[in-house]
Amino acid sequence: MAVTPPILDVFAVWHPGEFDGEQLFTRLDDHYHSPAFSGLAGGAVEVYARSAPWGADGAPRPMGISDELAPGIVPAHRNVIILYVGAALATAFKNDPAWGQYIRDIVELDAREHVKVYTLFAEDFDMAGSSIGELVGSAQALTGVSLHEQGHLGREVSQAITQWITGVPQIRVFISHTKHSSLVETDANSGANIAQHVRDVIHSTHLGAFFDAQDIQAGDDWEAVLDGNAEGSALLMVRTDKYAGREWTQREVLTAKTADVPIVCLHALTGGEDRGSFLMDHVPTVPCSLESPETGIVAALNSLVDEALKRALWEAQRVYHESDGFDWLPVHAPEPVTLTQWLRGHQQEDPGDQHVWIMHPDPPLGPQERDVVKSLCSLAGFTDSVEILTPRTFATRGGVLSS
Repeated sequence: MAVTPPILDVFAVWHPGEFDGEQLFTRLDDHYHSPAFSGLAGGAVEVYARSAPWGADGAPRPMGISDELAPGIVPAHRNVIILYVGAALATAFKNDPAWGQYIRDIVELDAREHVKVYTLFAEDFDMAGSSIGELVGSAQALTGVSLHEQGHLGREVSQAITQWITGVPQIRVFISHTKHSSLVETDANSGANIAQHVRDVIHSTHLGAFFDAQDIQAGDDWEAVLDGNAEGSALLMVRTDKYAGREWTQREVLTAKTADVPIVCLHALTGGEDRGSFLMDHVPTVPCSLESPETGIVAALNSLVDEALKRALWEAQRVYHESDGFDWLPVHAPEPVTLTQWLRGHQQEDPGDQHVWIMHPDPPLGPQERDVVKSLCSLAGFTDSVEILTPRTFATRGGVLSS
């Protein structure tokens, strides 16, 4: 079993005199230990506080990026430092040599390929003309971020990290919806109206320009557009009464699933569905209040950004799991929709292979789901061994696959 090194370490740095610094750390720690990231291998994301004095000089503990904190403790694959800048830190930077050097060292780390420094300024702090403002001015600022709005900090930080890791300028949201309404839906509850609410909310965020079928130029292959922009694309399903039964929305979801892009469902049913669709499930779902949709829309976009970061982190972990012998490492658990396409390609690439070894992030499939996947693999001619594991179930077996 290949040892998976730490993938992402997040350091919150603040002066003890800044009350909101503790809240910054707590929010980040809660966010990155939430279920959205718990399914990745090992401690994929860890959050550390750097504020309290470590030595006699009063500066915080080193981060272990430049030098090992102890033998064998290596830095993470990626390191993010969020520096909370307020009056107390500015004063310490100016008057305390130890703190001044600590901050200068952080700014120098920003030049490293595997390190990214972000600054978050206290609401009442004016950095104009300050010595610390001049020093940290080159670091990317997290602007407009509220520590007091639930989910806002997590979305902004996750989006910034995703864009840094993937190299895409912004996450683009594909809004999948239908203009067809059921007999009981009103104009306010229609897919078109809720989609417009989604657009309005996106305009108030730092998410990239949204797009849907209306935004793709005539003659463009929208499937190629979505697939070709998979690194920076995410799909939001606006699931109203007629959504699941429409040919075009089914095609949009199928394209997104086969491209393995993040998908979140905004559940906005009014009267219910005549029938669902097996294409539409197996994705995170957020309820949407039809009387006040904005809360659900914000929660869905927050979830979508977290799914985008999860995908980026899983991509970074894949190289280690591939060395364990896995054939397929999808970021989403296998389902008939995605499995059939992958099996077809695997048969062509390796016609002599008789086993299928799959790893995906936790949680694991249920027994009945796993049986269906194994049956499909058997029908495709893979009769030797079929394993569908997650990092956690693989570890409980001692990191060993069937021979």
